[in-house]
Amino acid sequence: MSDEPYEFLVERLIMALAAQLGATEPADLAPEAADALSDLNRSETDLIFGHAGHLAHYDRPPHVDTLMELLTAIQRREAAAGAPILPGDEVRLVGELPASLADYNADALRETAFIVRYVGDDETIDIQPHWTDDYFIETVPVTAVKLTHNQ
Repeated sequence: MSDEPYEFLVERLIMALAAQLGATEPADLAPEAADALSDLNRSETDLIFGHAGHLAHYDRPPHVDTLMELLTAIQRREAAAGAPILPGDEVRLVGELPASLADYNADALRETAFIVRYVGDDETIDIQPHWTDDYFIETVPVTAVKLTHNQ
C-alpha cells in the first residue's frame, strides 16, 4: 500500500483541528478531542509535531501553534511526577552530539534552542527546534541536553 494518498492527511487534520480552535473563545479542545490526543506514543507525537512544524515553518496557518500548545499541555499533565524535563521545556544540546545529528553543524546545533516534544521512559527525549528555525525532530539522550527554560 502506497503512503502517497496519505502524505498530507495529517497536515489537513491538524489544520482542521486548528480551525476549530479559531471558532472558540477562549481557544480550547473539546474534552473528547483532548482525550483522543492523550497518551500518544513517541512515533505519534513525532508525526504530529513534525507535520505541525512543517505547516508552521512554511505556511503559518492560524491556530496551529495554539493547537500544539494545547497538545503539549496534555503531555505535561501526563508526565511522571517529578520529571526534571517535560514536554514543552526548552533545552540546548551540550557535550558530545549524538550520532543521529552528525550531518548537522555542531556549533549551530549548540546555539539552537530546542523544545522537548516527547519524554521517553528510556532516558531519551525528542527535541525540535523552534519552528522559525527548522522543524526536524530528533531523539537524544537526556544527558545530551541542558534545561534552559521550563514552559
